[in-house]
Amino acid sequence: MGIDRVNVTKRAIDRSQASQSNELVCSTKKERPPSADAKSAGPSSKAKELDRLSAQIEESQAERFNEVRRKLESGTYRVSAKTIARKLIDSNRK
Repeated sequence: MGIDRVNVTKRAIDRSQASQSNELVCSTKKERPPSADAKSAGPSSKAKELDRLSAQIEESQAERFNEVRRKLESGTYRVSAKTIARKLIDSNRK
């Protein structure tokens, strides 16, 4: 009785593996090589604009970071207690 269960399980595994390999063959047949047009196409104007905006954001963040760092090092960085309290309350609401 135990041997029969092992054989049934082995057959089920074999069918499962065969099914998976057939799916792989089918999925690779659907893939097409890129066309010549795709190779020659450059980034779109929207992609260039997104790159430009991303660079501006990074630059702005770096400027803000450096400004805060300078103020911290010189001891002139001040944040109101009200602002700190509001941020703490907001963070606990999320």
